[in-house]
Amino acid sequence: MASEATAYVFFGSDEGAAGSAALKTYTELTAGGDGWGDEMIDGAAATADEAVSIIQRAVSGLQMFNMFGGRKVIWLKGATFLGDTPSGARSEAVQEAMETLTDALENLPADTFFVLSSAEMDKRRSFFKKLGKVAEVKEFSKIDISKPGWESEVAALTLRLAKPHELTFDNNALDLFVQRVNESSRQIANELAKLDVYLGPDRRRVTLQDIDLMVAVSRNGVIFEISRAIEQNDCRLAVRLINEQLEHGEQAVSIMRAAIVPTVRNRFCARLLMDAFNIKADNYRSFESSLNKLLPQDRKMLPLKKDGTPNAYALFNAARTCGKLSLKKSRRDLRNCAIADRQLVSSQLDDRDVLHKLIISITA
Repeated sequence: MASEATAYVFFGSDEGAAGSAALKTYTELTAGGDGWGDEMIDGAAATADEAVSIIQRAVSGLQMFNMFGGRKVIWLKGATFLGDTPSGARSEAVQEAMETLTDALENLPADTFFVLSSAEMDKRRSFFKKLGKVAEVKEFSKIDISKPGWESEVAALTLRLAKPHELTFDNNALDLFVQRVNESSRQIANELAKLDVYLGPDRRRVTLQDIDLMVAVSRNGVIFEISRAIEQNDCRLAVRLINEQLEHGEQAVSIMRAAIVPTVRNRFCARLLMDAFNIKADNYRSFESSLNKLLPQDRKMLPLKKDGTPNAYALFNAARTCGKLSLKKSRRDLRNCAIADRQLVSSQLDDRDVLHKLIISITA
């Protein structure tokens, strides 16, 4: 391995990515060994006492030499007791046990290596600061899908994970895949593996039909399906999907603000860009370049990413679906969204009726 560290810590909300990185490191460390000194310890603990017992087992393993000589590698896998929970990092007993572990990592016997993976980590605790000194620590966070621009991040992650399978996507297929899955790299990898098997060795190009057939719809995916129905002016489908979400306990105002308002706003902005600045939606790169060339005052009304640049991905997709939608109609749709949103939070009108009337007016 390129790193000269003897201890490795992988953690973060993207548990799949953290686990994959830990597995890769463990595999590299154990390659070429006899296997007698390798140990994988299950880190799942329901109580603080169980957590302490698991940590003590890891410490004992680290302090013992390989009975046959040679390399020894211990992986504490999927630790559930490092987050801010009563049975985890809040427990003084767990904190003390982790201090013992970090002390052991400072004085590892020759040719002994340690790997730790966990979904959660209370970074306020002293043991975390010590881990940073005695181990190579990497955090893997899920993409924040509440922030503009998340689609391009998920698309980039999808293409990276698809590369080992030699899978490529039609443009529309990648868009649909991004919107159907959630931000978890584990789910993305699982869906790609399904597509890999489904397509077989002779076909590596993923189509829209393949996604429709094989990729499961997450909660975020349902939100996208509502948006897609609006973009296609499919009133019946949009109403059916909204009814299903309401029956499953979803709040009407959540549907409004997650699915309807962003779609209508993006279509209005896209129409304005095409009409006022003659920006075409023929090619994504040229579309993005045109947006970045806009003057600061012209970008104020656009949805922005956290770095302050326009959310080109969402606007490009909206522009491709505008069709014959006029600027006047898109402005009216946006105004109707504001009225409906106010009705949902401040009137006694039936939520279902408010959403149905809004959808009818948008898709008319």
